Amino acid sequence: MTTADQINLAIAFATAASVIVSLVVAIVSYQAVQASRASVMVMREQLEATTRPYVLVAPVVRPMSTFLQLRIANTGTSSARNLRLVLDRDYHFNADEAASSNLRTYTAFVHPIQEFPPEAELLFHLGVGHRIFRSDLSPLRFVITAKYEYGGKTVEESTTVDLQPFISAGKPVDPIAERLEGISGELAKLREALGHRDGES
Repeated sequence: MTTADQINLAIAFATAASVIVSLVVAIVSYQAVQASRASVMVMREQLEATTRPYVLVAPVVRPMSTFLQLRIANTGTSSARNLRLVLDRDYHFNADEAASSNLRTYTAFVHPIQEFPPEAELLFHLGVGHRIFRSDLSPLRFVITAKYEYGGKTVEESTTVDLQPFISAGKPVDPIAERLEGISGELAKLREALGHRDGES
């Protein structure tokens, strides 16, 4: 093999090595770009999760009673726009037969709410446990669908409201309300004792 052949062979090997290195660099660069895009997408999703509205639908019990209410609140950090609330069946407040007691016909469930800002809250009275748990006019389960917009997106979420677990459940106790009730009782006793003493004098 002549010197010229050896040089040509070396050039060929160098060219092949250069092509292989270039290919490896291209593959690594492509993977880095893909990983970067995935990272950016995750960051966008995380940012959206912390800045979007969340419409919460849940039943609540008024402290120191068996009176149930339906709470609808925006627990997110931005406004839910053009919020539409739909009740899937009739629900009569406190098992009252009057058409005006049907939650399904309330304004919030008939007309869209243009702007439902963060921390906004709606409370609807459902009724007292011993009445609504015994009547078909107040179903124990119903579905509320919330459809709203934010940041160019439209969201539709359905929540099943289940009142059955509240049957035979204990009353929620508010320590402050309980203490105030005790003070009120003590004041009533004191007033009665003072009135009785004034009567004797």
